[in-house]
Amino acid sequence: MTIRLGCDLPYFEDPSAIRDFAQAAEELGYDTLSFSEHVAVTTDSPFPPGFAFDDPWHESMTLAAYLAGVTSRIEITTSMLLLPLRPTVLAAKQAAEVDLLSGGRLRLAVSLGWNDREVALLGQDPRRRGARLEEQIEVMRLLWSEPSVNYSGTFHDLDGAGIRPRPTRRIPVWMGAGSMASGGVPTEGALRRIARFADGYKMFAPLGLDPAKAHDVVARLRTHVRDAGRPADAVGLEARLLTQAVPGQQWRTVMEEWAEAGATCLGLGNRIVGGTPDEQIAVLTDVMRALRG
Repeated sequence: MTIRLGCDLPYFEDPSAIRDFAQAAEELGYDTLSFSEHVAVTTDSPFPPGFAFDDPWHESMTLAAYLAGVTSRIEITTSMLLLPLRPTVLAAKQAAEVDLLSGGRLRLAVSLGWNDREVALLGQDPRRRGARLEEQIEVMRLLWSEPSVNYSGTFHDLDGAGIRPRPTRRIPVWMGAGSMASGGVPTEGALRRIARFADGYKMFAPLGLDPAKAHDVVARLRTHVRDAGRPADAVGLEARLLTQAVPGQQWRTVMEEWAEAGATCLGLGNRIVGGTPDEQIAVLTDVMRALRG
């Protein structure tokens, strides 16, 4: 069985380092390049271990546009775009532009975000972000596909709204869920949301440390997909390989097991390894040799 390979963009601040890493990943044959974000943080944010107030986070859609300009083939994957922080029509327009200008290379992976303070800082109610996210996805898909949209919901009221130009395809919308405290395991409510609304599920990296938990999460998700009346293959799956925690001689076995389990992509959890761009590119090279020869 075939499976796509993805990698994470490390937390580089220097644009030349970002460019060099992205181009190296593309040249090595990686299929997808993922990157996460924070729009803003507060000094009292409850950061997980290894993260801090002054980490250099780039805004996802700006970074996606930059990556589209310095690459030509690799899929560009937000991981995760904090969609509830954004005005929905603007987010739909930005995603459409990136997809069009990149030649259809955007995979929009979205989540609620773990930092309630950040959500509030951007003017949104942290308690309502799940319901807002669901409605946002509905509205965005309408704006991408229809010349004019009429929509009346809890958070949106559109009367003949439209964006130009529209994307030439259905932009895939994936979701992630889980927390550091849960070991990356999503809540049951989050799994039901993914099953109803998402084109795919991207695992949170900590799940890569516990294959038994990861496979259980996938089994429960597939049950929810069936309960939602969708085909079993309607929701793609990106599993995770944490290269810093899994011995190199096991990397290929991990890939083969996830391919057999129906994963459509295996993403490296290389973002937090650290090091210079050359050191990070060396990791990508070692993994590609092990997995693809």
